[in-house]
Amino acid sequence: MVESAAVKIEAESPLLEYWSGTTPAVISSRGLSVREQPSREKLVLVSDGSPAALRNAVAVLGKPLPESADAKTGTDPCCIWRAPNRWLIAHDRGEVLATGLNASLSQGIGAAIDVSDGWVSLVIEGPNAMALLNRGCEMDFHPRAFPQGRFAETEVAGVDIIIHAQPDTPSYELLVERALAVGLWVWLKDNASVIPG
Repeated sequence: MVESAAVKIEAESPLLEYWSGTTPAVISSRGLSVREQPSREKLVLVSDGSPAALRNAVAVLGKPLPESADAKTGTDPCCIWRAPNRWLIAHDRGEVLATGLNASLSQGIGAAIDVSDGWVSLVIEGPNAMALLNRGCEMDFHPRAFPQGRFAETEVAGVDIIIHAQPDTPSYELLVERALAVGLWVWLKDNASVIPG
């Protein structure tokens, strides 16, 4: 019996009160900027670990699923390991990807669930980006320890995030759950204002 679903969450940005007209929220201060950016579509893929179902899912994705923490594969789709038999998939392929993945899971129990609007994407960039992050996180963001393309799950100011080191260093994408986005934004704004120039 297949247990699968594709759920579309429709919602406006939780940071709308910080927008300037139709321009998404931006913080500019002392050698850094923080901005909300349009988020790519996202799926949570969960499976019971059935080898046949996972082989089929990999065929739909066109790339292997990562098998360890902080690992990712590909760019479109980009598959991020979250837990055993659970991945976050960022993509630009529309509903066809969720449909294909749900069909691929027919030999096991699983689902590809659209959670695109359940996440907010923030980009922190500039020479003081690491200084801002380190005010709320003990992780080492130096490129030697956290090189371009790397993902990690951590906390900033007590808020769980997924962070991605962008190709343009120093630049980091933070994925934060929608319900926690305002609290993180306020913390980033307050702390950006006290970073030495």
